[in-house]
Amino acid sequence: MDAIAVRTLVDHELANFCYDAPAPGTMLGTPWSEAKVRSYIPLLQAALVPPYKLKFRLGDTNEQSLADPPQYAEYWVVAISTGYIEFYDPATGEFGLADTFHSDRPPVTIGVRGDLLGVFCAM
Repeated sequence: MDAIAVRTLVDHELANFCYDAPAPGTMLGTPWSEAKVRSYIPLLQAALVPPYKLKFRLGDTNEQSLADPPQYAEYWVVAISTGYIEFYDPATGEFGLADTFHSDRPPVTIGVRGDLLGVFCAM
């Protein structure tokens, strides 16, 4: 997979976004309306960057967060927003979220995985 393929995937995800409301009883709280979720599309579009590979420290699970030595993986950066990076993991086919709050170390994955827009909404 190269940067062009990742960008093509991102563009496809945006062009084919379909809102699926969570089934009643499958989550805590009140699900967002379709209008609210769709209101994040322009924000995501503004945050998109030309995809590039970057090393991330794994922190999705408690075990990964406590691993000594730390565990790392390389993912495709697709969007950047204040304090966060959205990435694409080609091994799982998922988008994910990492924090960038410490500029002296690689971004740390935070256990948010899923579709392109859903992950961005989690910021």
